[in-house]
Amino acid sequence: MYTPLVQAQTQPGMINFGYGYPRPPKDINLIARRALRQDDADIFFSHEMPQGQLTLCRQIAQMLVHQGLEVFPEDLIITNGSQQGLSLAMNYYVQPGDWVIVEAPTYYGAISILENLGAKIIGIPMTAEGMNLDLLKQYLHSHHPKLIYTISTFHNPTGLTTTQAHRQQLLALAEKYECPILEDNAYEGINFDAVPAPIKALDKNNLVTYLSTFSKTLMPGLRVGYMVVTGKHYQAIIERKLLHDLHTSSISQTIVSEYLASGHYRRHLSRLRTDNLQSRNTMLQALERYFPEEIRWTVPTGGLFLWVQLPDDIPIGTIRKEAFAQNVYLACGSAFFPDKQGYPAMRLTFCMPPEEIEQGISIVGKLLKKYISRGCVNTERLVVKHRISNYQPLVQSL
Repeated sequence: MYTPLVQAQTQPGMINFGYGYPRPPKDINLIARRALRQDDADIFFSHEMPQGQLTLCRQIAQMLVHQGLEVFPEDLIITNGSQQGLSLAMNYYVQPGDWVIVEAPTYYGAISILENLGAKIIGIPMTAEGMNLDLLKQYLHSHHPKLIYTISTFHNPTGLTTTQAHRQQLLALAEKYECPILEDNAYEGINFDAVPAPIKALDKNNLVTYLSTFSKTLMPGLRVGYMVVTGKHYQAIIERKLLHDLHTSSISQTIVSEYLASGHYRRHLSRLRTDNLQSRNTMLQALERYFPEEIRWTVPTGGLFLWVQLPDDIPIGTIRKEAFAQNVYLACGSAFFPDKQGYPAMRLTFCMPPEEIEQGISIVGKLLKKYISRGCVNTERLVVKHRISNYQPLVQSL
């Protein structure tokens, strides 16, 4: 899915509802030049420690305090984007043939890593509150998985954020069955309202590994993410990081560090929240205006995405092709399920100019209405027996 998303982004005139990255910072050239002019430029001509620059680790630790997560700089590992953090953690916790629990739907990049590892994936349906905890308990007891992968804040693809109570219950189940949790909160910090502290903030037994990144808030091209790893797991993951790439780019780390030190990052986040809230509201209004009444969607309180659920008889593949012919790219929901089936849905990013949202949603709405009025039956989607009971809709009504 990644390659078509990037290719669509490079096509002139394409309205890309599948591409979830932030608006570029207005002051990136100034900050980058300042970072490269610093007195300690010798660091660019030698290798770094694998865990990353100590100054940057200290800055991130201080930033995390404001998100409710108190950690030491020595608990941090700077990664080549959060995707590397996912790979490092999953390769550490999971062996071929192991059971792993994920939310269904979930981030397609995590599914790809697990499939490449030869893991057996259990997709637990999402409710409006998060992962179905009754089913989680059932599969923890019956399958003894080696890892729970969760996105607790601004879930990708649904945009949902779990409550404090849900986080406490999930952690309690993981502790009872001694199953590690990988918490992937790449969109932490792009919130319109207050959000609970990460699950990692509740962790007293070093059971949770926490991931985040600057790719979704600053610049994806810098490839700077980070992991919070406590206890015995830290050194083992550092050794895997050494085998991957020795260390994350010194230049990228220095630019991010300069952003944090100068206060520009805090101001950039504030602008990003304001712009994204306006864009989210524009998309919600456009959905109400152009989409047929049979369609349901989530209303995220941050992040970059919302999730649109479609009737069972919608030929989503055909609609996607016709939308692409009109310069609108859609991310089909099937890519976000472990079995690539799930239920008919789309992930839409609202991180784009309002006029593009209006135009794109209008085009997609007309296509949806056309096929709903025809009473089309979707013959593309195979009927399969899911590993667990059929995935349930996230939103029953608006």
